[in-house]
Amino acid sequence: MQFDLPLISVVIPIYNGEKYLEETLNSLLSQSYTNFEVVCVNDSSTDSSLEIIENYARLDRRIRVYTKTNGGTSAKSVNYGLQFADGEYFMYSSQDDLFSSDLIEKNVLRLLETGADVAIPEMRYYYDADNCEKGIVGIKGDKSRELIGREAFVLSLNWTIHGFALWSMETIRKVGIGEYGLNSDEYATRMFYFNSNKVVFSEGKFFYRQGNPNAITSKWSISQLDYIKTCNKIETFLIENGFGYREIAINRQMLVNEFIRIMIKFKSVLKSLSKQERLYTYKKIKSLYKINRSKFSDIKGLKRRIILFNWISFDFITTCFQLIKKNNKID
Repeated sequence: MQFDLPLISVVIPIYNGEKYLEETLNSLLSQSYTNFEVVCVNDSSTDSSLEIIENYARLDRRIRVYTKTNGGTSAKSVNYGLQFADGEYFMYSSQDDLFSSDLIEKNVLRLLETGADVAIPEMRYYYDADNCEKGIVGIKGDKSRELIGREAFVLSLNWTIHGFALWSMETIRKVGIGEYGLNSDEYATRMFYFNSNKVVFSEGKFFYRQGNPNAITSKWSISQLDYIKTCNKIETFLIENGFGYREIAINRQMLVNEFIRIMIKFKSVLKSLSKQERLYTYKKIKSLYKINRSKFSDIKGLKRRIILFNWISFDFITTCFQLIKKNNKID
């Protein structure tokens, strides 16, 4: 069976990624499918990242390099890169992720064989070459399903399916990627699914690197609270588009999970923050908790979860505040 091979645009936001960047680019240049471009968006790196990608661009014309002023989020960098992308399909990669050598080929063939506009490879959590077996594969292991966009959207709410897919560029440009916060790209991914026609799964493997201390999402900042904003935006979308209690409950469980994660991360960095930073963050978290508190109490099955973790109670927030007060002598 013969197909006209479409051009694929892989967009990589890059900021101080020198540690793993060459490994990522090598995995792309080793692809069995060759009709692709790599749009590297240098977010004004201060390490050797720009030198690395410029060297690769001199060796392979498919590597294209663009530099922008530092913006702090991947969504801004991806949007910047999309204006230079010429592909019919789009795929995202972080500066430290890896592709199996057949990833793009497997994705493209699935799209051409099925007429789908989204192909989802296996996603493996990558710690090192000997520790990358766990991940998200199909729908709980089933890669035979074909989904409509609304079904895929629901499955993406709690990441039963992941978002490291090959997407129709038409959908990406139609929906757009908002730049409201740290994880606005996660909101956009759900919208991409919702606006897609057919979603299928492929045999390729995307290796999602774990344990990189320089990753933006691994560092504490007040921007971590943007994850709560995303959950609330999704709930508004669910209500406005006729989804029911089940879908809202799934999203609210994600809201609980994000509060848990944020409080754990905040607690872990308390001693490294200034008095002003601690107090400001505490007030922001407490305010968000009060706004969202009613969303926790009426969700079946979540009450036990909240009690189990005991991170989302006012008792914990009070304890946290007392710790801040003790460390900083706040009157």
